[in-house]
Amino acid sequence: MGKEIKWETREYAEELYIVDGLTFEQVAEKTGVSVSQLKNWSAAENWRGKRREYRQALGEIKRNTVLLRKRLIAKALQSLDPQDVYAVSRLEAAAGKSGSGETESPGVSEAREIRTPEDAIEALQEAVEHRLNVMLSQPGALTLSAIKDMKKALELIDEMKARYREPEVRKRGLSDETVEDIRRRILGIS
Repeated sequence: MGKEIKWETREYAEELYIVDGLTFEQVAEKTGVSVSQLKNWSAAENWRGKRREYRQALGEIKRNTVLLRKRLIAKALQSLDPQDVYAVSRLEAAAGKSGSGETESPGVSEAREIRTPEDAIEALQEAVEHRLNVMLSQPGALTLSAIKDMKKALELIDEMKARYREPEVRKRGLSDETVEDIRRRILGIS
């Protein structure tokens, strides 16, 4: 009789096959379990079907996430509401993390309170800068869609800056020219 294999090893092998998409040979190499044993487990527990279902679910999640990002960006562009913009900035920061394989996102704070439109503009700028850095560091992953998204985000920032820019405050009082004109008149100088 062969040696008994721990249940944890079997679960790990199943995860490697279904989630990580490894071949039986690769799983055998990582776990030390024979390919024939892996195939027996696979047949008994329908690993191929589970793998197909997992990949379909993952594809659907990715599609839905892209659609959500698209809708949030469109809503933020339409409303220019600071909360909508912040939601987009956080979502894009998260997309930057997951798309690049990073675990940490340098330069992007975890929790940020948005109280003013200026805060939203700053948060969005940081997210866009981070996303651009990630895209430029991986030129092979650069797509036309990603470039269009960045263009939209940059346009949104420009629109928000124009919309929420504080109007120039006029100086109170008289201009230097007016003061000089009054002085000349008082003194009778032409």
